[in-house]
Amino acid sequence: MNLGILITSTPHANKIIEITKAALKRGHHVSIFMTDDGIYLVKNGGVANLRELDNVEMSICNFSADGRYLSENEIPSGIANATQYQNSLMHNECDKVLIF
Repeated sequence: MNLGILITSTPHANKIIEITKAALKRGHHVSIFMTDDGIYLVKNGGVANLRELDNVEMSICNFSADGRYLSENEIPSGIANATQYQNSLMHNECDKVLIF
């Protein structure tokens, strides 16, 4: 199964980490897309480190990052600088999408 996680806000970092790790334990693939205020979770080490796990893809909306003055050097390597097109692909390719 492919699980998508759309992050639009910051208060649920621990839940996102727990759900991602639980999905991976079950052999699932996880795609994470950060947009709106959710982009600030690139500064949360626990969330940002998910990008290092096998079967996890992470991307961030470049429009949201630009609009909130998040510079490219604040985005850890391994997190793709993407557009809302990546978000739409995630919704199309994933079996389930959770929105935070």
